Amino acid sequence: MRWRLSAYVAFALATPVAAQKPIIFDVSNVVVGAQKIRTLYLLAEGKWSDAGEHVGPLSTEINCYKSLGFCNVGSAVWDGSFGEAIVSLDDYDILRWDSNEVIAVDSSSPCILIILRVDLVTKRITLGTSDKGVNKDPFCKGTGKRSTAVLWGMEDIVKDAINRAKAKQQNH
Repeated sequence: MRWRLSAYVAFALATPVAAQKPIIFDVSNVVVGAQKIRTLYLLAEGKWSDAGEHVGPLSTEINCYKSLGFCNVGSAVWDGSFGEAIVSLDDYDILRWDSNEVIAVDSSSPCILIILRVDLVTKRITLGTSDKGVNKDPFCKGTGKRSTAVLWGMEDIVKDAINRAKAKQQNH
């Protein structure tokens, strides 16, 4: 009986991390551009965990090109003030791409560093920030540490929708 409980607890703890995989995740060798550059290419699609209920399951697409040294991330973002979705397209410079992970950063902000991390083994993609330590710029006040978003797949999106529905039901 005790081994069953241990197995259940181990499964329950492992499931959330294992489930957090994008809908599409592919790493392939491709040829790009007029110069026919051969490169390792990453394609991932899903929904950021912090995107909210107004954007769809394929609201984010990530394209990374190892030989070219950059990633593009296109996302639908809900603009609550106007009640509509807008498109965000961000570029990231690849710092490292090895057999285990891809690390890319957007350092264009004077206040924060945005970090895209792709775990090639578990197929888990996260987007987080790091404070650059700029204290004197008034624009940087309040831009401190933000939560890390995970690129979700269908299983995570369905679980989130169920949890939202349960929360709404309890409030009524």
